[in-house]
Amino acid sequence: MVTIKDVAKESGVAISTVSNVLNNVDIVSPETRKKVLEAVEKLKYVPNMNAKILKSNRKNTIGLFLSSIQGDYYRMLMQAVHLQCKLKNYLLNIYISNENTSEEIYGMIISSGVEGAIVLNERLSDEYIDRIARTKLPIVFIDREYAGDHMSSVIIDNGEGVTLALEYLIKQGHRRIGYIHGIYNYDDKTRYQAFVNVMNKYSLPIDESIILRGYFEETLAYSEMRVLLLKGIELPDAFFCANDEMAWGCIRALKEVGVSVPDQVSVIGFDDHYSSKHYTPSVTTIKSPVTELGNASTNELFRLIQQEGPVNGEITRLSPSLVVRNSCKLKL
Repeated sequence: MVTIKDVAKESGVAISTVSNVLNNVDIVSPETRKKVLEAVEKLKYVPNMNAKILKSNRKNTIGLFLSSIQGDYYRMLMQAVHLQCKLKNYLLNIYISNENTSEEIYGMIISSGVEGAIVLNERLSDEYIDRIARTKLPIVFIDREYAGDHMSSVIIDNGEGVTLALEYLIKQGHRRIGYIHGIYNYDDKTRYQAFVNVMNKYSLPIDESIILRGYFEETLAYSEMRVLLLKGIELPDAFFCANDEMAWGCIRALKEVGVSVPDQVSVIGFDDHYSSKHYTPSVTTIKSPVTELGNASTNELFRLIQQEGPVNGEITRLSPSLVVRNSCKLKL
């Protein structure tokens, strides 16, 4: 059995240094950290940080690795994963990476001692996913399309959701449609690509002057919209916002300068945040099946864990749905 002493010897550092790297203590140089993680990978050392589980040789714990826990989306996801773990008599550990690098997230995952992991973290690069794959740790990704031995993904079909939203706007007579981006991640990339695809399908123009970036935050979308309004750029018939919070910011900015939503400009969001039905006007949106995402990803992880020998992963796509409220209107 490989021990922490073996890792220290292989990497030529002290045991305490290996411990600091595995526990993400920020006192180790990048060069040393890289050397230790390479030794960990080479020796296939996967420490279990839970003493009771280590002694009984029973892991029965899965890890949920997130980049944030802020907002309704993450709350619903965590609740769904926790419930499925409880039903299976598994423990759930939640890890928040914040601004950690890909290398640090990799170290966090392999040193966690969990039996399997659910990962939603756009900072984890393909290089480190390949490294994790070599450890044979069962993983389900919910922010990218990936399938391999011991690895699956469960994702919300962003393309289907955006198509539902745009075709609804188009049927209402809207032709000049603006877009508000989120942060640079899988959801943002796939939602915008779907926007481009649908606009091209219907031979509608994509005007860069009404393509904004609100980083999935209400306040930033509000600020971007205020700048647009100050420039005096002709407003579109409608705005598609890549999440509901940006839709709120968009609506608030428009209302403050006397632009009526939806009489003058329609606004549609994505995700169906709990507060969207209480907003004024209530927000027409695309409902992301977040609870189903948590349930399906956890059950897929259990499937990977319980198999013996090589396990072929798969990609599962969940369908969103259109929720019609009051922020969109037929264009006369």
